Amino acid sequence: MKKILLSTAAVVATAGAALAGGVAAPVMEPVIAPVVVAAAPVGAWQGGYAGANLSWGKVGIDTAPDDLDGAGIALRGGYDWQNGNTVFGLGADYDFGKQKRDFAGTEVALKNAGTIFARLGYDANGWLPYASLGYTWAKMEATGGVLDENVDGYTIGLGVERKFTPNWAGYAEISHTDFGNIDAIGVDADMQKIKLGVNYRF
Repeated sequence: MKKILLSTAAVVATAGAALAGGVAAPVMEPVIAPVVVAAAPVGAWQGGYAGANLSWGKVGIDTAPDDLDGAGIALRGGYDWQNGNTVFGLGADYDFGKQKRDFAGTEVALKNAGTIFARLGYDANGWLPYASLGYTWAKMEATGGVLDENVDGYTIGLGVERKFTPNWAGYAEISHTDFGNIDAIGVDADMQKIKLGVNYRF
């Protein structure tokens, strides 16, 4: 009986000491967040695009008293790569319009101009000023079969593109094409164009 009382007293004393010290809070192990490696940011101009432009152009022929002139509409597409603020792109456009002039009842025209080009630009916070260098081919003809020849030459251009939304951009561009000597008529010809267009970037 004495042993039972001593054991009971020991249990009560131990419980009292535990209650006096309070319940110890569990120790939480620190949570280590997983390391996430961020993907390299893609430049605002990198990617493909497709669009169209309206143009006004004139073609000068050495011996002609006046320039050929006229409006056109063209389709354009390409792809840009971006490294920092530098943007490099390849593209092409095809103009369905023509520049023409009537000389004493004979209409001379240049039409179906296609261009492939490379361009180099600078990302200026939503603006993209650029310079381009390309190759252009076209058809030059005159009524009555007096002239019917394919012409080609190099094209240089200056332009600026501006983003209005993440996908839509507008641009303005001027270009100069040197067709060199046209064999059929033995004279030099060149072309200047002003273009206003829009691109959808994807």
